[in-house]
Amino acid sequence: MTNKAKPKTVWERLSQIDVNEHTEKKGNLTYLSWAWAWGTLKNEYPDASFRKHWFDNLPYAIDEGGNAYVRVTVNVEDAEVTETLPVLGGNNRPVKNPDSFAVNTSLQRCLAKAIAYHGLGHYIYAGEDLPATETREEPLTDDEEERAAIIEHDAG
Repeated sequence: MTNKAKPKTVWERLSQIDVNEHTEKKGNLTYLSWAWAWGTLKNEYPDASFRKHWFDNLPYAIDEGGNAYVRVTVNVEDAEVTETLPVLGGNNRPVKNPDSFAVNTSLQRCLAKAIAYHGLGHYIYAGEDLPATETREEPLTDDEEERAAIIEHDAG
């Protein structure tokens, strides 16, 4: 009788990948290259797919205050994650009447974050700079713990 190892879940598999060499710092924020994230996801899960949502023939929605939002859904195996982000300008402030460049940039950021909800680079959004397999020298702050709990609950 042979013992087959239980296959890792999507989360277990993707959350072990170190993305640090594929991030970029802009101010105090860390961004993961959407192209690298998508390529890595497809290498691990060739049937993965994503959808950019449209609202009244536009790739973004506008709220009552005039702020624009984009939404992307990423499917990996049986898990579907949808993320919504505001359209931001170069100063990371919400944009009203966004141009196509601001919308496209936000869609790609939204794609990278939706992929992170499946595990790839999730620790970036938890305020950490190391994947779960490495240890931090300092404990998480209360804010970092709260963000990590939200991500864990949403990825659930």
